[in-house]
Amino acid sequence: MKDKLNTAFDNVDDEYIAKTSGVPKKSRATKIAVIAAALAAVVVVSFSAGALLSRIGKNGITDPVNTDRTPEDTKQAETKSDETEEEPDVTQEPFKGETGNYSGAKYVSLADPIKKMITARHDHNFRMNEYNEYCERLASFYDELSGKLLSGDKSSVISPVNIYMSLSLLAECTDGNSRKEILDVIGAENIEQLRGQTKTIWAMTCRDSTRGKSILTNSIWIDSDMQVKDRCAEYLKNEHMASAFNGDFSDPMYINALKQWLSDMTDGLLDNCINELDIPPDTLAVLASTLYYKARWYNEYHETEYGKFNGVDCIFNVKKEDDSLIYKGDGFTAYRDLLSDGNYMWFFLSDEGKTAADVLNVGLISYIDIEEKDCTKYDVTIRMPDFDVDYNENIIDKIAKLGINECMDINKADFSALTDGDLYVGEIIHAARFKADKKGVEGAAYTVGTLLGLSEPRDKYDFNLDRPFVFVVENNGTPLFVGVVNEI
Repeated sequence: MKDKLNTAFDNVDDEYIAKTSGVPKKSRATKIAVIAAALAAVVVVSFSAGALLSRIGKNGITDPVNTDRTPEDTKQAETKSDETEEEPDVTQEPFKGETGNYSGAKYVSLADPIKKMITARHDHNFRMNEYNEYCERLASFYDELSGKLLSGDKSSVISPVNIYMSLSLLAECTDGNSRKEILDVIGAENIEQLRGQTKTIWAMTCRDSTRGKSILTNSIWIDSDMQVKDRCAEYLKNEHMASAFNGDFSDPMYINALKQWLSDMTDGLLDNCINELDIPPDTLAVLASTLYYKARWYNEYHETEYGKFNGVDCIFNVKKEDDSLIYKGDGFTAYRDLLSDGNYMWFFLSDEGKTAADVLNVGLISYIDIEEKDCTKYDVTIRMPDFDVDYNENIIDKIAKLGINECMDINKADFSALTDGDLYVGEIIHAARFKADKKGVEGAAYTVGTLLGLSEPRDKYDFNLDRPFVFVVENNGTPLFVGVVNEI
């Protein structure tokens, strides 16, 4: 563990460690549970090797800001049973703990994203036209990302904004052409513009009220031996609203704390994926950014009907909306349903002879942003089945195809903004889940990227058994076999 961290971080350490040392107790989580209940959401970028933050401070708690929009149209308104081996990998075991209890960490500093969003709105004189401009700029990125990740026949779901936030963190830690590639892909001319863009998107996205919840959170998990540049640490703390944790990644309790935080931030919706998350013991840091979303339908589905979905019997939730719009696009018909928080959920139904993949590739995010659409008003009956879809894949190759390559190249990656050590991205995992029923919707997502370090080069030696040799098979010093090989 480091002998010295900055004052704000040390103050949190003393206060937190006094409550979390020793055997876990329920009272230990009382203070943090308040924050954990308000936070809820997951992008994880895990960094194994190199170096990360030693200067993360404490952020207070405030009442949540209500950023709900007034509806324009009030009418539209499993864990597997484990057959473990005798000595299972501790990182693969189901995490054990209680909500808000991160006592496996030696140092803890919790950020409140809602308070940070209030600050971000004031600091940047938040204007709606800024947000609209950023959404328009990012639409092609979201469309291309969705097309690449959802190209298969399997039912699936991703969170484009969750992946955007993880790439934003990655850009903060890189420099040179490695950073430029990321900025080009996510639509920012420089890192200063990216920070403002990210804060604006965050401010418009985050809300926590009786109408619904939409929370983005970040955290930094640091190995005790890590070193990082103070400037990068401050940017991650102040510009990306990151909570900070310090500990030993070879300690199962630290991994357990990380998994508990991920579970808390996603309200348990992604626990199966979190259980499968493998954080190697030689990891030196993890950047985690999360998303959690929950809302009711503005008008709930009150009826049910039997029918068939793709030829299979199922039960549909049914409701009727008079004087509602039906949209026509390139190969699809669309309807948008109003949610309780003022957001809309769009449904795109492929035309006969078209597939969902065909529809996905026409650029749906860009289509939504178009003001003038081909649409007609009808008295609409909507039939929707309950559904629950998920995603859990390594997406590094697909991210590379977007144009982000250098930070993944062992010979070119530039992480000099973060550390003087040599690092490169080795793996990116994205997991997401979204479900809908007659009452409303719920979803969560995280992205995990592993940063690897370059080891010291060693002298090479070729050991060729190309002449007579002796072999021995022994059991604790007892020779089971001894032999000589003079010819083959």
